[in-house]
Amino acid sequence: INKEAVQTEKAPAALGPYSQAIKANNLLFVSGVLGLVPEV
Repeated sequence: INKEAVQTEKAPAALGPYSQAIKANNLLFVSGVLGLVPEV
């Protein structure tokens, strides 16, 4: 399986040691961002 990390400046930076997304062959695995400001 060919794996490639995907990153963009248009999304918030990851808070942990993980990629924003991983492309594996024809699949794209994306990570999410959880809300940190309860007032919003």
